[in-house]
Amino acid sequence: MTMASTLTIHAAQPPTSSPLLYRIRVAENKLGVSRSTIYRLVNEGQLELIKIGSRSSRITAASVHALIERSKGLA
Repeated sequence: MTMASTLTIHAAQPPTSSPLLYRIRVAENKLGVSRSTIYRLVNEGQLELIKIGSRSSRITAASVHALIERSKGLA
């Protein structure tokens, strides 16, 4: 048996199948609000925006879910 045949390569598995980041459009749809409301919520600190490169932005899934949970308490 050769050394190469005894090595097993394991690919890194993501911890969950849910995304960590949402595109702005997806965050709009999940929250049922407009693009300008998404950016207002970011400016108010209620949503977390991550810049990816110079032109791309994403909203963290955790901040979307946290906003939903906080909003449940207001209803």
